[in-house]
Amino acid sequence: MNIVGVLLRVFVNVLGATLAIMPNRVFVLCVKGLGFLMCLLDNKRRYNDALTNLHFIYGDSLNLAQKRAIIKRCYQNFAFVILESIRIPKIPYHIHKQRFDIIDEHYVLDSLEKDGSVVLISGHFGYWEALATFLPPRLEPNKMASLGRLTGIDSIDKLIISRRELQGVRFIDKAGAFRNLLKFYTQGNAVAGILVDQSISSNQGVCVEFLGKKASHTPIASVLSRRFNIAIVPVFIDINKDYSRFVMRFFPPIYTPHTQDLASDLAQATQAQADITSKVVRSNPSSWFWFHRRFKDYYPNLYAKKPNR
Repeated sequence: MNIVGVLLRVFVNVLGATLAIMPNRVFVLCVKGLGFLMCLLDNKRRYNDALTNLHFIYGDSLNLAQKRAIIKRCYQNFAFVILESIRIPKIPYHIHKQRFDIIDEHYVLDSLEKDGSVVLISGHFGYWEALATFLPPRLEPNKMASLGRLTGIDSIDKLIISRRELQGVRFIDKAGAFRNLLKFYTQGNAVAGILVDQSISSNQGVCVEFLGKKASHTPIASVLSRRFNIAIVPVFIDINKDYSRFVMRFFPPIYTPHTQDLASDLAQATQAQADITSKVVRSNPSSWFWFHRRFKDYYPNLYAKKPNR
């Protein structure tokens, strides 16, 4: 390991240990401070993209002050995910799990009992990283994998992977993910967590209605469900105001149909995933990651101009 990697690891370990022993009110001040700093140092692309998305989806049903409050919370949520990921190795699991309230977990447990494997789908909503840091011990003896995108910077990528694999989760890079997922599910007793709310090129995705607008949506969970005859179980983790507690809610399973019309089968199951994600986002828009250019494939000029701020 080079000297930069060593120094980065030492810094992150020291920072993580410090954050882990802080009272929550002090940790929240760190979250808000980092969120403010991220907004201040941002070149405003993220801010403008988020405001464009909010204008596009909500129009005049939310006023400008409400939209700005949502964006402010987005920066804070992003800061929370970063700082929480840094400190989570220093928080014992028996303490970590006490912060969660779980609703309708039977949907995933029943699906595993019936099918042996399951595909978990979620989005960049609330504390999405908890799919890897909290859930795996509850689903044993099933093996769990988590999809993620690496930065290409070796020292940072090693930190990302180490956090995702903290509870024995297998990290799968999004580059070439489908081949690895097929191998993973062929072995049986498999659970993969997939975030399905980012934009994907229209020639790779399925056209769906998402938040009332056309969008390109990844069909990867639908393909796995159809191929292995297993359920897709949506799960989303929301955060309370002071980042002290989390609600993990599971939703009824989705199965991809298996007819002679593959395209129709995938479209139906993928739209069902978009529907539940839309419902969750609308239930608490402040918890969704509005910075994504989610609608760029079907509205190419949407992000071309600065929104009315």
